[in-house]
Amino acid sequence: MNCKPMLAAPTGASSTQAEPVGFIDEREALKRVPVSRRTWHDWRKKKGLPHIRVGGRILYHWDSVTAWLLRQQRGA
Repeated sequence: MNCKPMLAAPTGASSTQAEPVGFIDEREALKRVPVSRRTWHDWRKKKGLPHIRVGGRILYHWDSVTAWLLRQQRGA
């Protein structure tokens, strides 16, 4: 069976602080999307911004977020 690794250590971090590949936290998302933290929370809670909870953390799959943003832009 050909298994791909699900976790990769972020650049400059130890292997004990691994992040899922393709997933980012809110801090990184807000660097990429120039909106306020309040707007980001509203999008997540009221408009369905895709996210997952891992323990006490909320993570965002970047490809899903960009697809969601494009759908919002088109009014879908």
